[in-house]
Amino acid sequence: MQDMPGHWMAQQQQVGRHLCLILDGQSAARAPLLAVRSLSDYCSVYGETVLAELAMEGPVILRLKQMNEPALGDLLQQPESNWGWLGSLPSDDLTAVTRHWRDRLLTGPEEAQSLYRFHDNRTLARALAYMSAEHWPAFLGPLISVCYWHQDRWRIADNPAPGENSLPDPVPWLNTPNPNAEAILHANILRYLLAEHSEDLVALVEFQDPRIWLSQVLEQARVWQWRGPERLEFLVVRRLEEAIRESVIRWQPLAGEAPADHFERVVEQWRLMGKKDE
Repeated sequence: MQDMPGHWMAQQQQVGRHLCLILDGQSAARAPLLAVRSLSDYCSVYGETVLAELAMEGPVILRLKQMNEPALGDLLQQPESNWGWLGSLPSDDLTAVTRHWRDRLLTGPEEAQSLYRFHDNRTLARALAYMSAEHWPAFLGPLISVCYWHQDRWRIADNPAPGENSLPDPVPWLNTPNPNAEAILHANILRYLLAEHSEDLVALVEFQDPRIWLSQVLEQARVWQWRGPERLEFLVVRRLEEAIRESVIRWQPLAGEAPADHFERVVEQWRLMGKKDE
C-alpha cells in the first residue's frame, strides 16, 4: 500500500469518517472485493437505472472497513491502471452517494444521451482541476474527501460543503476540456477522409504527410473561428481538393468580416465556381 492513500484513509477513519471505493466495473479487483462483502456493503451504480441490464459490467461503490484487504492493496500498488478512486462519507450508508452519482450518470438530451464516466479517476481529476471550488459540492455531493491518482501522483480534494445537492443547470463539469480532444478530432477526420475521399487522400500521401497537412488546416479553422462539423467538413474537404488539384478559392477573410459571414462568402464562391465548370 502506497503511503499517500494509506495515510489519507487512516486520517479519515480517525475523525469518524467512513471509507468507500468507487471502482470501474471492468477491474480485475471487482470479483475478489465483492466476494468478501454482503449485498449491503456495495451498490451497483447502473442498478435501478435505464442501464440496469449492464449492472454487472458497470461501476460499483463499496464500503471499505479494513485497509489491509489484499485486493485493495493490489489496486493501490497499480494506480496507473485507472481503476477508480477513494472517498470518505459521514456514515456507512451508501444510499445517498449512489443516488447522487446515478443522478449524474447520463448527460445530454434524452434522444442522444451519453454516459458520464465519473468513476474514472482521470475524469474526476479533470473536473476538479477545471471547476472552481464553489462547484465542488454539487459535483461531489455527500463525499467529504476524495483521494485519487492523477499525473503520476496521488492527490486529495476536500469537499467544502458535503451534502445532498440538486443537479445544477448548466452542469459545470460537463464543460471540462478533454486533453485528448484534438487527437480524437484528427483521427476521426482522417477516418472520414479515408472512407469518403480515399482517392484524394491517397494522392495527398504521395507528396505530403496527411497528419501535418490536417494540423495546418485545423489551425486555419481555429484562427478563422470556423467551428462545428459543417464548417470543418467544408474546409477540410475543399482544402484536400485544392492540395491535389488547381483551385482559385479566395480563402482569406475580408477586413472586419465576421466568422459566419466569412464562411458563407467562401461557400458561395465555391458554388459559383462549380456552376462555371458545368
